Order: sequence, then structure tokens, then C-alpha cells
Amino acid sequence: MKMKRIVCLFLIAFMLLSSVACAQSTEDPTGTLNGDASAEVTEGETEDPNFTCDLPADLNYGDEIIGILYANVGGRRDELISEYGMGVVSDAVYERNVMVEEQLGVQLEMYPADGDVQLNVEFNNDVTSGLGEYDIISNGTFKAIIPAMEGRYVNLSELDHINTDKHYWTQGYNDMVTFTDSGMQFLASGSMSISMFRYTFFTIYNKDLFVDYQLPDLYETVKQGEWTLDYQYSIVKDHYVDKDGDSKASTGDFYGFVTGNIVSVDPYMVASDTHMIIKDPDTGELTYNSDALARLVDLCDKVQLLYNDESTYVYDGGVDDGLGSATLINHFADKNALMATTTFISMENNFERLGALSYGIAPMPKFSSIQKNYYSYVQDQVSSFGISTVVSDEARQEMCAAVLEAMAYHSYRLVRPAYYETVLSERYMQDPQSNEVLDLIFDSLYFDFSSTCSDIFPNCEIRNNLRPLLSGDRNTIAASTKSWKRTVERKLGEYNDILEGLVP
Repeated sequence: MKMKRIVCLFLIAFMLLSSVACAQSTEDPTGTLNGDASAEVTEGETEDPNFTCDLPADLNYGDEIIGILYANVGGRRDELISEYGMGVVSDAVYERNVMVEEQLGVQLEMYPADGDVQLNVEFNNDVTSGLGEYDIISNGTFKAIIPAMEGRYVNLSELDHINTDKHYWTQGYNDMVTFTDSGMQFLASGSMSISMFRYTFFTIYNKDLFVDYQLPDLYETVKQGEWTLDYQYSIVKDHYVDKDGDSKASTGDFYGFVTGNIVSVDPYMVASDTHMIIKDPDTGELTYNSDALARLVDLCDKVQLLYNDESTYVYDGGVDDGLGSATLINHFADKNALMATTTFISMENNFERLGALSYGIAPMPKFSSIQKNYYSYVQDQVSSFGISTVVSDEARQEMCAAVLEAMAYHSYRLVRPAYYETVLSERYMQDPQSNEVLDLIFDSLYFDFSSTCSDIFPNCEIRNNLRPLLSGDRNTIAASTKSWKRTVERKLGEYNDILEGLVP
């Protein structure tokens, strides 16, 4: 291991020489991962300050150990842990860690927890006991949001050595987890979260079959802004074939669309720009958005029309429609569907079969053509990062902040290109048009509190409750949401009071 570290240091020596104080300009082919693309920086142009890290050049913490507790789960563990020589992404993560350690004079000590729930148990025990073994916590947002809103993380906006306005941090995510009119932010996510790419939903389609059925390629439809739920339904219907000859709809048949009734339902709220929880623009308080009900009712009509057509096959339950499940994409890879809803982690895990097809990608469809933009949903298990409140010393808080800032910056320079440009773009995208749509998908990432953070409502998780409603056969959205309103508003009131009590 020591020899690997020495070899790695030689390999990145030239990068270290050119990145003193993180002050190296970069290109940004995917924007801020939230829709604000940045122009490419060329020789002679001014460095884009959004991508220039401003940490002081003379920071040196004397090999201080920084304990990082992370959820040891598939799809996320390799964001922090890797070995050199195990692949382009693994190498980039390893080099990132070494560069952070060398730049700041720290040692990163990684502590795995057996899943998101167990992580919160260990995190809570560390805080309540005051042991302080873990300085930085990396957990899925769906489990991190409650301790964050209860004040178990340090307010990042008060620290000098982290600037989450930089675009190597994900701006839409920042906004979602910034609270009150004081702008308190306890969690952040950005370029070190490979899960930000992996857990993004999109539509995959069989290009050869589109030609066979004389359908316009979705690339042109997307480009013209006409890729909508209505359009998807129009090309999905009338494409059921009893391929296995058993005279009933089954997994061996051909369908226009293959989806599921669990995680595959989740993207529709974000894709349609429908938000059940919003922030008061004046106070920053979280509020229940009753005005969204009319749009939600219409959205339910559109989704149910698609889900209940005989040309759609809906896989039932979390085994077949869980995050990263192979079922849907394998059905598609068997040439038994025109299109399917999937994620990039499913593509990554099943590419050997998928690679034999001629396929294209599209974002999740818009609510209607009147909707100006496409919006792409990231599943709530995306990694978040924060500093534990057990770190009470201000100097150590600033040291942890510097570590997070350096990790985000060097991840942008090393890890993001390794995964996005090499793995996704070069390996998985088959043509320039798909690469263009890939950029569109990640430029349109959008974050919705009721979708990503609904675990704060233990008896009324909005996103989970919407799954059977949107994928069902009767539109009962109006009655159901009416019964949620009081519960949600009461819980929001409790958290708004807690957050207000945390204001410095």
C-alpha cells in the first residue's frame, strides 16, 4: 500500500505543481449539475471564479487525522474508498484523496457503517457520547436530512474554508437544504458524489425498433422540446405483442414501455415541475404548497393513462423496481420494449447485455410542451456531506471545512471527468446525439424537498405515498392529499421552529 501511494504521488506531481491553493481553471461540460452551463475556458481567457478554489495556499494541519464516517453501500462506497490500479474511476478517487491530504497536511481516516440506518445510529452515539471519532459524515440524503434539521451538523454557511456557491458544489441541492432567512446550510453535495450521476433517472429507447416502427428518433423530439408525457403515450400505445404466445400479458412479451411502480414513479414530480413543499420567499420557512394540487391531479391522469395501457408493462414491488435493479433494463436489453425508465447505475451494472443494442437516451418527459425546461430527478439516496456537531472547536471546524472544499474541488477536476467523460460519455453513449442529451440531462438536475427529503414525515412520506396513487388505476389524488395536509403542515411547523431555534 505504501508503494502504491508513492507511485501515485509521482503520477500526480505535475498536477500538484499546477494546482497550488486549488487555483486551476477547468472546463465544465456538465455545467453546475443544476442547469447553469459554463463556457469553456481557453488560453487567454479569464479563469471562471465559479470553478476556482479559494483556499489559502499555506494551510497545513500537521498530519491531523480527519475521521470520515460513510455508508458502506453499493453505488456510493467507491466515492470515498478506492485502490489505485482498479480502474479509471477508482484511480481518480485515490488520487483525489492523496491530493487533499498533501495539500492540507491531513490524513483521511475512513470509517464504514453498515448502511444508512446504521450510520445514523453510530453518528448519534458519537455525538451524544462526545467521543468525536467522526468529523465528517457522508450519508444518503434521505437519512441525513432529519439529523441535519435537528442541528446535529455544523452550519456550513458560518465557516470560512468552504464556499458552497462554487460550482463544484451542486447548487440546486444547496438551495434545497438551506433553511430560514439566515441561510443555514448543514449538508452539501457535489462533484465527490458519483451517486449524483448514478442515481439520475432517464428514458432509454431502442433506436433500431424506432426505425422499424417508423417513429421519429427521440433525439429530435427532445431537441424540439416536444418530449412530453402525452407524446410518450402516443408512441407507446398499440405496441403490445404476445411474444411468448401464452395469451396473457407477461414478462416474455413485447411492450411499448417498461417501468415499475416503486422508484420508477418517483421522477414524475420533478420532471413535471410539481412541488408539494416549497420555501416561503421572505422567511425561508418550509410550507405545504396547496396550489400544486390542480397540477398534481392532471399529472396523475397522464401517468395513469401511460401506466394502464396494455402496451405498458409495470413491474410490481421493490425487488424488480428498486434502485439499481436489473429487471427493467434486462427486459429492455432482451429487445422486448421500445423504451424503459432506468438509471445510470442500472446501465453501469448491466452494460454487458445492454451494449449489444443500438440505443439512445432521453430525459424523463415533460408535463406538457408548455413547460419550458426538462427536469431530471436524482433519487434521494444521493450522498450528502456535513460536519458533525461533535466538532465544537472552531479551528477544527474550519479544518474539516477545508477538507470538504478540497475534496469537492479535486473531485471536480479528477473524479467527475473519470466517471462522466470516460465511463458515461465514452463507454456508454453510442453517438454524438446521445452525448448531447447526456449533457442536457445533467444540466437539468432539479431538486424537490418533498421528493428527496420526505423522510422527515414518518407517518406521511409524500413521495412514497404518491407511488401507488400515480401508478394506480383511479385518480384519488385530491382526496388523498387533503388527508395529508394537516399532518404535513404540523410536522413542517415543528421543524421550522427547531430550525429557527438554531439560528445564531
